[in-house]
Amino acid sequence: MKTYDCLIIGGGVGGMSAAIYAKRRNKNIAIIEKFSLGGEVLELQRINNFPSQADIDGITLSQLFSKQIDALGVEVIYDEITSTKLSEFDKILVGKKDTYVAKSVIIACGMTYIEAGVNENDFLGKGVSYCAVCDANFYKNKPVCVISKDGSGLKAAKVLAEVCSEVTILDEGDMELISKANTNKKIKIISDTKLVKVIGDENVRGVEYTQSGKMKTLECDGVFISLGRKAKTDIYDLKKDEQGFIITDENMRTSRYGVFAVGDIRKKNLRQIVTACSDGAIAGQLC
Repeated sequence: MKTYDCLIIGGGVGGMSAAIYAKRRNKNIAIIEKFSLGGEVLELQRINNFPSQADIDGITLSQLFSKQIDALGVEVIYDEITSTKLSEFDKILVGKKDTYVAKSVIIACGMTYIEAGVNENDFLGKGVSYCAVCDANFYKNKPVCVISKDGSGLKAAKVLAEVCSEVTILDEGDMELISKANTNKKIKIISDTKLVKVIGDENVRGVEYTQSGKMKTLECDGVFISLGRKAKTDIYDLKKDEQGFIITDENMRTSRYGVFAVGDIRKKNLRQIVTACSDGAIAGQLC
């Protein structure tokens, strides 16, 4: 089993910034990322407040970061960490694919998507997505649906409507007023729904859902889960606030020796790209 000097959980801008600083110190490091490098930034269509980039989209900015870490030779491992043992000495990270050991750990996994809690993850990459901006173009001229709660999927639906043939929002709440005000003919809003199952074989073919307690079926080629985000820190035995955000000092150190937290996952007042980069730089310099 390979042991690293430092493992970074999460490949968003905070994690990549940490990797740049740690790698330049000749540390043996790797980023462990669940989906794709860039994280939440990938969903931003326009960024106007990142220094030196007055007007840039999230995908382009993420690509600039990833090119830099690639040039430095940073190893990227695509896996999802499911449990951790953060002892004073070696830190053990257990993933779905493998187990990893490091002398220090930087937690940079940001906020996590709220899952629908059915079988949607069986179809990840096969028609199910959590990021409309990232994956909309895969469904050009195809019908898709958005799983929403109290309007949480409206933004995603507007993005999808630019390229998809039709977009159906299945919302758990009462969307009658918003539905009446909707002027986009590509978007259909259905209230009082609950996702039961994603239907498909190799790829998504549709969904089963209830509306007012009655079972219904919707045929579609893509399902976008848009239920919001939360801090998912239950696998980390660290001090947290009442919302689950990890408490750190000004040097990003947590309550465990050799464990740092950066970006949106830590308790802080301002969650921005530039502050995530700052957090990552500090942790990467100290890990």
